[in-house]
Amino acid sequence: MCGMSVSYETRIAAAAAEQSDRKIRQEFARVLKVPAQTDGCKRHRLTFREVLYFRLTKSLESEGLTLEPEDRRAVYRVMTLKNHTERGWVRTGHSLRRSGEVSATFELSGMVRAARKCIRDIRRGDMLVERNAQICSGAPVFKGTRIPVAQIVEQFRAGVPVSEIAEDYPQLSEEALRYAEVRSRMGDPPGRPKRDLTLQRTASEAANR
Repeated sequence: MCGMSVSYETRIAAAAAEQSDRKIRQEFARVLKVPAQTDGCKRHRLTFREVLYFRLTKSLESEGLTLEPEDRRAVYRVMTLKNHTERGWVRTGHSLRRSGEVSATFELSGMVRAARKCIRDIRRGDMLVERNAQICSGAPVFKGTRIPVAQIVEQFRAGVPVSEIAEDYPQLSEEALRYAEVRSRMGDPPGRPKRDLTLQRTASEAANR
């Protein structure tokens, strides 16, 4: 499992954890009661193990299992601290175990792979994007096209199937589409509020802007 030295901004961590960045901030403040790491601009950053904690709790909730605050704090410390055991929770490699009258073991390998893939898709996807003042008024577009990244992201948010998006935008690679899909689950970056975007469904419409 990745160590504690590498950290990710909250938007990226939230996408990898399949949680909202707002919920993550609320959890730190109201439940975990520990300060999140921050960068020089006071934006929260999460370690990979913290990403796994949030992905795990989201998975448990989806299965109808809600942990009490005391157990959430215990699981957080077990997930993020080395060789830590608390309230019957213990982590061994990629497994989390709860001992007691009702014992349970949670396999984390799939979560580790999925979170790493999500982060990798974001990082690789960032290299597929460019800004040019002469193209779409400087809005981020996919390199070699006039297709705004936000346009594809909004289509994913609107529930348009990836097969339809791929058909409408044949010049976008599978990697670019994966990046847009991940971005659709991320919050908007800090800064000026974005302008309303009119969705365009075809590549020809995007090229004529």
